[in-house]
Amino acid sequence: MEATSSSPSPQGHPKEELFRGVFSTQEQSVIGFGSTKRKVQQNIHVFAEEQKDGSYLLRVLNKHFIPSGKSRVVTKEELLSNYLPEPDLYMNKVLPMLRQVRETVDAADEHREQAEFMSAEFEYKNALRVDEEHIRATFGLGLTYLDRGEVDNANLVCRRIITLEAAFGEEHKHLFNEFGIKMRKHKMYAQALRYYFKAYRLTKRDENLLYNIARTYYEKGKFKLARKFLEMGLAINPAFEEGQGLLRAVSKKEAEENILGKRGRDDEFAEW
Repeated sequence: MEATSSSPSPQGHPKEELFRGVFSTQEQSVIGFGSTKRKVQQNIHVFAEEQKDGSYLLRVLNKHFIPSGKSRVVTKEELLSNYLPEPDLYMNKVLPMLRQVRETVDAADEHREQAEFMSAEFEYKNALRVDEEHIRATFGLGLTYLDRGEVDNANLVCRRIITLEAAFGEEHKHLFNEFGIKMRKHKMYAQALRYYFKAYRLTKRDENLLYNIARTYYEKGKFKLARKFLEMGLAINPAFEEGQGLLRAVSKKEAEENILGKRGRDDEFAEW
């Protein structure tokens, strides 16, 4: 078991540390059919993380002793009443596996930064074999495919990221932006927009995200939609320089379209 490190409070006193550990419980299930049908007791191990409000997020450990699947929230009282602490399992199995996955992803990131894309893919896949929901490894694999120009494989990873709610958290924002920008540069506009709108439903107020949506529409030639999302972003942050610059570019394109449209109408009358 362990408590996560905490930062000092504004008054200089450390905040209360948040607990993490492994617990077990028994669940009854039915196996077999007909005359072979019987009830069995199954031992379930869960990874518990204390939240700031005092509740606990529980996730089941997979066969590699990695927390996986959807989390559920329980109170401290429910945790202590229904589960037994397993400190040895946490220290001897879970922590070493989490450390191994982290080191594997760190190595993959280094390979990708050095343009060693085959090695990066190998290491990201090694991490995902153990922890198929690892956010950094999933993003990294997608970025590797985009760096290699493998759009179809990158699209498969994009679909996977869309299903991972945790991928759109604040701590992964830099990965999110890098992945979205590279998709747009590869003209994967539909995928990029799906990705950005998923994030928008979760965050609602982020001028950078709205800018990314607008930039994608701008490159698609959808200037009215680009303007709409830029204005939404500038309403949040009127001093947003990138947004102001793109809005000027949108206005220029709209003016050009209006001139071309007028010329087209003039040409029609000239035929008469």
